[in-house]
Parts: sequence; C-alpha cells; structure tokens
Amino acid sequence: MERAIDVRPFVSADRSAVLNLVPRLTIGVAPWRDHVAVAAAVRGWIDKSTEPNGGGAAFVAVAERGVVGFVSVASIEHFAGERDAYIGELIVDEAFEGRGAGRRLIAAAEQWAREAGYRCITLDTGAANSRAREFYSRLGYCEEDVKLTRILDELPDPGRA
Repeated sequence: MERAIDVRPFVSADRSAVLNLVPRLTIGVAPWRDHVAVAAAVRGWIDKSTEPNGGGAAFVAVAERGVVGFVSVASIEHFAGERDAYIGELIVDEAFEGRGAGRRLIAAAEQWAREAGYRCITLDTGAANSRAREFYSRLGYCEEDVKLTRILDELPDPGRA
C-alpha cells in the first residue's frame, strides 16, 4: 500500500519531475490556442515561480513514487489596486487525482498567503476544464471574471461590407 501524500516546499531537485507534469496544464485550454506554445509558456512560468527569492512560494506533493503534484503562489495586483495572492500553477499527476494531493497543495498555498497577510487568493483555469472548476468550487473558490474571445478570422472583411 502506498504511503500518504506529503506536501513540502519545492527544491531545485524537483524541477524535472514537475516539468514532466506540464502537459496536464493544457487541459481546458481553448481549442484555437496552440497547445505546444501553452506548454512552453507553462514551463517558463514554473521556472519563474521557482526562482530563489522570487517573492512567492512553490510546493510539491510527494508520494512513494516521487513528486506527484506542484503549486506555485505569488502576488498579483487586482485591477482595483488590491494585492492578492495568486496561484499560478496547480498540477497533479492524473494517477493521483482524487487522492487529496490537489487539496493539500491548495492548503499549502493558502497558508502561505495567510502568513504573508493577503486577504484574497485567486487563480485562473480554462473555461472548458470543468473538473478543475468543480474542484475549486468545492474548496470555496468563486468565479469572479469571465474572459471572452472571438477569433477574428471568422469576422467578415470590413472592406467588403
């Protein structure tokens, strides 16, 4: 039987295991977006969020087989001017979904945010990622903004009106 999932701060030796989880963060990305470019951007976000003295924090979920999840949290300014804690990435290995790794990672990010004095913690997820949206809702997260996109190639040519 596998031991419990532990959560601890990210260390540089965790980097390759975390990067192996990156494809999970393309779930729910709009079909018109380049998933290869999204994965490259996510790798960059992970690099930035795990820089020493970057001002935020990163945590990993660890099971007997090694790293099975990752979360990063930092500071972001809401458009109204308030500083919020912001969860940049939350990734859990598919084999460990539903086993508490995600909840424990979110709890670590929230604890960091409380200790840093934030009033709110926010995050973004893909609109089509219904499983993630349900997960966050169960944890008490409320949808605050809705981003709408229209592909311009589908608009009529304004010169031919």
